[in-house]
Amino acid sequence: MRHKEIALIKETRQSLFVNKIMDTIAPNLRLKASDKVAIKINLSGSREIYANTHYETVEGLIFYLKENFGITDIAVIEGSDGAYFSGKTTWDIFYKFRYKEVELNGARLINLDDLPHDHTMNVLTVNGDKEIHYTRYEEADYIITVVPPKTHNIFPVFLSIPNIIGYVKPEERVLMFGATRTEIRKINFSSSQKYFHLVENAGENFGRLLREVAPDLVIIDGLYGMEGKGPIKGSPVFHGFAIASEDAVLADSLATYVMGFDVADVSFIQYASKYGMGDYRWQNVTGVEPAQVKFPYRPHPLFPRQKLWKNNFNKKNNIEPHKEPGAKDERSYK
Repeated sequence: MRHKEIALIKETRQSLFVNKIMDTIAPNLRLKASDKVAIKINLSGSREIYANTHYETVEGLIFYLKENFGITDIAVIEGSDGAYFSGKTTWDIFYKFRYKEVELNGARLINLDDLPHDHTMNVLTVNGDKEIHYTRYEEADYIITVVPPKTHNIFPVFLSIPNIIGYVKPEERVLMFGATRTEIRKINFSSSQKYFHLVENAGENFGRLLREVAPDLVIIDGLYGMEGKGPIKGSPVFHGFAIASEDAVLADSLATYVMGFDVADVSFIQYASKYGMGDYRWQNVTGVEPAQVKFPYRPHPLFPRQKLWKNNFNKKNNIEPHKEPGAKDERSYK
């Protein structure tokens, strides 16, 4: 696998945001004028604007692709979690958050829920393997994922890799997190040992699915993000950064650091790397130094428990855990 570059910028002005990150990463992209491009967004909130990919960023990206790469065939695609769990459709969420306007800019709007979910994959759950169905957007030559940085109740962070959940059949998406909807409702996240299995299973499930629907370019849109009780009910963070890379693992790893978390604590990054989908050891970042952009997000209240999943992962993979001076041993789960 060839080394893929990663770019990081610091910018607080929406009008300059997209051009700045794209100018920084563009010389290293495999993108061609003849490519059909799809922009995969994240609309996990049915009402919460800070939970979703910002429309202005997508609009700016459409203009950039046309003006700087000469690309004419662009689609904006999503299957919305927020829609399904609020009894709405992805079309409803598109319209609520202005995405209907992308058609005025010469792009097509594609609801992934309307496509055939004719691919299958086994996922791990607390009660054994289950089968999910997912779709691919076959019309695109090059897929760009654009997501805001958020905290989460299963993972410490929610970034580009979990965003692939939009390809999964809506009623089966919850299985990606390691249990059925009924089973998850019965699990006490604050005390049950089963919670640790959710964290580990979810990480492995997303690592597996990434092999099937990996994006060609990731943009972490950190103009603002979400902290605390993400990925829906958290508080907005005006951060002012963007990350871009053709390596999703690399992009999510750098974003994790910039948000003030440890990559070793994030199960989907560890499993995606284990499955050969990218490198979590970022270095030689183009743009600004990561330390200049780092701003620790307030973690989800479950964060102390989220970290415990890695004990079993380290044992299975013969990894010696890093231990800070004076730190206490963390117990493994069974």
